[in-house]
Amino acid sequence: MSSVDVSIVIATYNRPQQLAQTLMSCLGQSNRLGQVIEIVVVDNHPSQNGGPVVEQMDANSPFPIRYIADPVRNMSALRNRGFTEARGRWVAIIDDDEIADHDWLDELIGTAQARDADIAVGPCLASFSTGCPPAYDPTGAYFKRDLGLKDGSIIDLSHADGKPRYGLGSGNSAFNMARCFPNLEAPMRLEFGDGGGEDSELFLRLHRSGRRIVWAAKAFVTETVPAHRTKIDYRLKRARREAQDYVRLYVDVTPKPALVRTILLAKGMIQVMAGFMIALLTIEFGSELRLRGRLMMAHGMGKLIWTPRVGYISEPGGPTAL
Repeated sequence: MSSVDVSIVIATYNRPQQLAQTLMSCLGQSNRLGQVIEIVVVDNHPSQNGGPVVEQMDANSPFPIRYIADPVRNMSALRNRGFTEARGRWVAIIDDDEIADHDWLDELIGTAQARDADIAVGPCLASFSTGCPPAYDPTGAYFKRDLGLKDGSIIDLSHADGKPRYGLGSGNSAFNMARCFPNLEAPMRLEFGDGGGEDSELFLRLHRSGRRIVWAAKAFVTETVPAHRTKIDYRLKRARREAQDYVRLYVDVTPKPALVRTILLAKGMIQVMAGFMIALLTIEFGSELRLRGRLMMAHGMGKLIWTPRVGYISEPGGPTAL
């Protein structure tokens, strides 16, 4: 049995300043549960610019921080490396653009233990680098994760036929390692790690195998949303990729893949046509205030053209799926 209760795993790519903020929030946890904690940072950038940040933070850290450089360009491989390096009975994942509330870990692990759950997932708020959400989304709803469930509620991720209900990301989640991966298998499938979908596939697979997933409504993290991620072109690419992931995840498990593909193809065509009409009637094309129709079109196109996939989206500092 490991002497570490929780390993906080952070995957990072060319965000040294934000990584420092994430680490500071993790080091400032209240830890009222008295857990033995470690932090594992897996750096995917060729420059390894996260190394000096970890070295500086580790000097005055109340618990150990380990740094691993892994250049393999596949999100599944990167996440799997974090799981492999972790020594804790629980693995809590937070991304390098997220800041945890002071009681984040207590709420996340505490909720899971109180409900005898295998996995806990918490809400993600949004903080915009521009100071406010984009005009087309004045409440910032597109950039948040809030399932609207009561604290401790069971998350039912799929319908009886395998159709996904939610697509969950691994940021702000915790896994009981012995229950979720009893045979020490690699958690994420490499074929889903080329630009998104690996997180959702893992959650759905564990859910379908009987793992108990709960909503930790008080375990808050806040994601910093840079300006370029609020741009309409970026949002449309993300929407198309999300639809492609949805098709892959549904087709991956259904006993009738041909039928499902046909149904999703029809839905995609309807979405494209309906979205085009909405955009046309509301004079949405070229607008910075309205996005409903174009988003519907993007989701439809993702269903129509789900391979080849959008994959990694170019961003300042390099392409990323984080």
